[in-house]
Amino acid sequence: MPAFGMPTFGSPQQGTPAPPAPVPEQASQSPASSEVEHQDDDAGSQPSAAPSSAAQPRARATGPAARKGLWALVAVLCFAAGAVGSVLAARSLARTDAANARKAFPQASAAIASTLKLAVQREEELAVSASTFFARNPATSPAEFHTWVNWARTARRFPELDNLGLVTLVRVPELAAFQARVSGHAATPPSPLSATAHPARAAGPSVRIVPASDHHYYCLTVAELAQGAAVAAPTGLDYCALSNGLLLARDKGVASYTSVSAANGEALEVVTPVYRGNVTPHTVFGRDAASVGWLREVLVPGVMLAQALRGHSGDVVSLSYRTGRSSVVFANGSPQPGWQTATTSLHDGWTVTSFAARPSTDLLSDGDALALLIAGGVLSVLLGLLIFVLGAGRSGRGPAPAPIRDGPENDLYDALTGLPNRALTLDRAECMVARAGRQSGMLAGALFIDIDWLKDVNDKLGEAAGDHLLKIVAERLEKVVRTGDTVGRLGADEFVVLVESAARGVRLDSLARRVIESLHKPVELDGFGPSFFFTASIGVAFGRYETHEDLLRDAQLALHAAKAAGKDRYTLFNANMRSVIESRGVLEDELNSALAERQFFLLYEPIYDLGTSRVAGLEAVIRWMHPKRGIIPPADFIPLAEEAGLIVPIGRWALEEACIRGAAWNVAGHPVGVSVKVSANQLNRDGFATDVRRALQQSGIEPSMLTLEVAETTVIRDLAVSAERLGELKRLGVRIAIDDFGGSGYARHSDLQRLPLDFLKVDRNSLAASDDEDYRNWLLEAILIVGRELSLTVIATGIDTAEQVAALQGMGCTMAQGSFAGNPMPLDAVGGVFDVDLPTAGTSPAAPLN
Repeated sequence: MPAFGMPTFGSPQQGTPAPPAPVPEQASQSPASSEVEHQDDDAGSQPSAAPSSAAQPRARATGPAARKGLWALVAVLCFAAGAVGSVLAARSLARTDAANARKAFPQASAAIASTLKLAVQREEELAVSASTFFARNPATSPAEFHTWVNWARTARRFPELDNLGLVTLVRVPELAAFQARVSGHAATPPSPLSATAHPARAAGPSVRIVPASDHHYYCLTVAELAQGAAVAAPTGLDYCALSNGLLLARDKGVASYTSVSAANGEALEVVTPVYRGNVTPHTVFGRDAASVGWLREVLVPGVMLAQALRGHSGDVVSLSYRTGRSSVVFANGSPQPGWQTATTSLHDGWTVTSFAARPSTDLLSDGDALALLIAGGVLSVLLGLLIFVLGAGRSGRGPAPAPIRDGPENDLYDALTGLPNRALTLDRAECMVARAGRQSGMLAGALFIDIDWLKDVNDKLGEAAGDHLLKIVAERLEKVVRTGDTVGRLGADEFVVLVESAARGVRLDSLARRVIESLHKPVELDGFGPSFFFTASIGVAFGRYETHEDLLRDAQLALHAAKAAGKDRYTLFNANMRSVIESRGVLEDELNSALAERQFFLLYEPIYDLGTSRVAGLEAVIRWMHPKRGIIPPADFIPLAEEAGLIVPIGRWALEEACIRGAAWNVAGHPVGVSVKVSANQLNRDGFATDVRRALQQSGIEPSMLTLEVAETTVIRDLAVSAERLGELKRLGVRIAIDDFGGSGYARHSDLQRLPLDFLKVDRNSLAASDDEDYRNWLLEAILIVGRELSLTVIATGIDTAEQVAALQGMGCTMAQGSFAGNPMPLDAVGGVFDVDLPTAGTSPAAPLN
């Protein structure tokens, strides 16, 4: 029986079936030979003769060669396309990098200037603090000065400080007493003969005046802080003999800036005259009589420049000071011709100029573009070889299967921290809640974590510092949790930890404590220093939930409770929190109708002039007379009004009501001012100046009798915008006060100079977390000095005792308010305070009215 489909070779005998052809032993046939055989089959009508011995090898040899040549051509084309694409991509990257570098330079310059501005402000604060100490202790000893230096942590807080000294004027007869004061031991009085023969040695052999002179006075160092023995000045070094700069600074009442040499290189010498009471007299004679001495600082600007240039390698920065006769310039290098430049004025004579090389689009000068070009070339070669090997080695049994591509996993992870993003985290939370619902012994838990003050980090240090901080938080959270737990980032500064645990073993409170402890460790942010600390608030919820939305909602409610309790803590969820949220919603609905139904009213807290002991002004504070809950203080509804957008109409009503009452008191013969608090939403609204103008016109009150109080945090949030807004209000004739000054610690001396201010309101109870009364009084006295320098009146608030009033008067504070002076009172009781003096010791203040 013949074998079907197999060709037969030769001529079989008639009527005798041909034997089946033997099956070839080779594993496969080449496509070329198979093609020839199929052509023979198609002819089919006549049996074909066997091919010649010359034709068959030629068909088998030329087919593979042609196929390899074809694949080689394809490989070369792919390589060429890849190489061209690599060059084009590298050029595009070089141009993009150059454009980004040009755009980033102003931002980098601003960041450098901001860092240096902060450093200069810190040095100004050091000068104010040290001058205050010297003015209060003109006869201080080295031991007392070193005690103050250690208490203020001066050496640690100011690494750029090379030398800090107190210099005083010593006349020849006073040298013995000066030696005893410096050494701490009584000196033996010199004989009159030796004193007459050589005044410079009148204090004994241990005092050697350098350089020697015949002056009747010397400018000598009483005490100093030196970073090393090499930079410590000799005890008898006479600065007045070296130059007349100290005496000129004393007579002019201004600090002098001079470039000097120090152990660490070029340095800046700042000499600040110090007067009794730390107040600069108006006349030269008065300055000469009130002089205590000088504060001498030697700073190494190179240290400040190095800190400012962290993360900006290759840049050059120049820091200069020019005012009056002082002109100094410091730089960390020399810029090349043609570099980019940006100059920023730090005010008060300080200027920062940044230099950076202009970005080039040359491939060889751009490391990333060059790396892309090399990598593209290598990949093109490998791709060409791979195509040639795979294509030439194919067996012709059909096309190779298409490679299977993985899904877009990167879309499920946060690009900054590498943690699961919001979508993946919610998916895992849903799966966890579902598993816990199926297993009776399991509970689902969540820790909702929010980084405290991240916005301040972004505003003050830049978004790069904020991103660095978020990465650190992610790393620490992953180290604290178990392997099976999920740490995800929901967005911005919010993280969540998902924990699935047995009901008996659930201890999420201990996990929350470990998270807080891990975040308490200090971090080092570029451009800020090694001692940056941050905190987090955590809401914890666990149990058996029907949906993951309910679990995360309860954890978020607990987080809000933790933040309301003061932040830097964790709070476990309880059912009462839901009722609080529900009541908050009800309160918001009631707040909408409270204004229309005239449920708000004002109380007035007296502000006393400590010089006359009479009322100088009244601060209007708002209250809500709830029809069911009674009087509600502002802390319980003002934040809600801010969120609901009702603070604008409420604030407008309070402003108009206070102006009407203030105008009535002035008409009645009581010339007292009235103060009204202004929220951030009011100040930042374009129509607020119109609201103030309308209130002034409708009431008829003198504009100077109205004071608008703005919180320090509101002003510092955007200093330029705040200065413009307050300037617009100031042009109406009203007065401006910074409320709760010093509580946040943000406003600087130079910032206050940019703002059109009249008052600084300082709550002495919030000046420092410490309970040390002396430290709090010292801070208040420093603020009073700043107020006098800027011609601003300081109003001390939170005054509760007669002793505090007496201390304020001793410091020179002129205005105060608080429970001792009088609590907020209703309108009908205000008339009783106009003719009453400030209460004295033993007098009980009026009972507070909420």
